[in-house]
Amino acid sequence: MEAHNTTRVPAAAVVAMLLLIIASAIGVAKANNEHAICGMSTDDLFTCRPAVIGPAALPPSSACCAALEKADLPCLCTFKNNKVLPALGIDPALAMLLPAKCNILQSFHC
Repeated sequence: MEAHNTTRVPAAAVVAMLLLIIASAIGVAKANNEHAICGMSTDDLFTCRPAVIGPAALPPSSACCAALEKADLPCLCTFKNNKVLPALGIDPALAMLLPAKCNILQSFHC
């Protein structure tokens, strides 16, 4: 019987590829500093990543909170049931807690 040699792709490479595909699809790969999603650049989104990766999520950084203050929070709410987020390791429930953890007093309801 012939053995099949399969090569596993590291999870980080898969995540990076998915982020590149998403970024390209929404037009954030442009040279200018356009906002990626809901008023947040890709850099802004990545500053909040450690705070939404469970189960050992870190408290949001000051940079993450500053990015959230300028974000369109109701727009971000539209992503809370997105099936791509968990596939990227993002816990939507943790993401929904970020405004409160950052003491952002905007009144909105997802």
